Amino acid sequence: MTTTVDRNGWEAEDKIADEYLRACVEAVEDDSSFEVFKSNPEYTTILEHVLKEQGQSYLNIAREMNEEALEENLEGFKENDKYGSPNKHVYPGIDGQISPTTLRYIKNTFEMAFMINDSPISRIVEVGGGYGGLCKVLSTVCEFDEYILIDLPEVSALQRKYIDQFPDIKDKVKCIPCTEYEEITDIDLFISNYALSECSLEVQMEYYDKLVTNTKFAYLIYNLVNFNDFHYNDFIDKMKETFTFDVGRDYENTVILATQKDESNP
Repeated sequence: MTTTVDRNGWEAEDKIADEYLRACVEAVEDDSSFEVFKSNPEYTTILEHVLKEQGQSYLNIAREMNEEALEENLEGFKENDKYGSPNKHVYPGIDGQISPTTLRYIKNTFEMAFMINDSPISRIVEVGGGYGGLCKVLSTVCEFDEYILIDLPEVSALQRKYIDQFPDIKDKVKCIPCTEYEEITDIDLFISNYALSECSLEVQMEYYDKLVTNTKFAYLIYNLVNFNDFHYNDFIDKMKETFTFDVGRDYENTVILATQKDESNP
């Protein structure tokens, strides 16, 4: 029998959550563990588990969306694989190897670019964020002024250590434990890949009131395996009050591309 424990709103199976958080702590405290954390089985249950075949699908989508941008920025995107020893593969049309997780982050980035179009993006807030991989990949094509990562304290510490490996962005990225964050205003882009869908409804609504309602654009991915348990409909109904959005699919997940309504032009 599995046991689910609430960790600051994250409703996860007890054993899996313990192993994941332990892997984060070890990677922060021990450099040798940091060197291989992306291939640590205790870590990959939660992150870095994208299959090679899924990576090919993400690559195909990215090429269809903007092949020129993919080719121009590929080496920058691949910098996300420099640390942590992720599982990497050879893909047609790409020199060397790349991790399927980085390919997914590229696909996420291109979807956000499509939603935002040419709007300026200065402040980004991401709830969840893993080790900071999407932040790193997105930074290749987005000249943001500030990127705020909010996550569990153990994960936040790993994000700080990971992002500090990249001198070009480390001073622009803040890593805030979810136990310490407060309302943030004037957000240009809010991101949450899976994290909100794994939280209690109460915590989802708290994030909505303190963060989501203050953003111009929102990019979210919801895990539909637990559609009813994780209150997708309740959250969507809340978003409809102030956002217009498109909904797509990403395997078993739902992708939400939301834009704040222009109240002056209903």
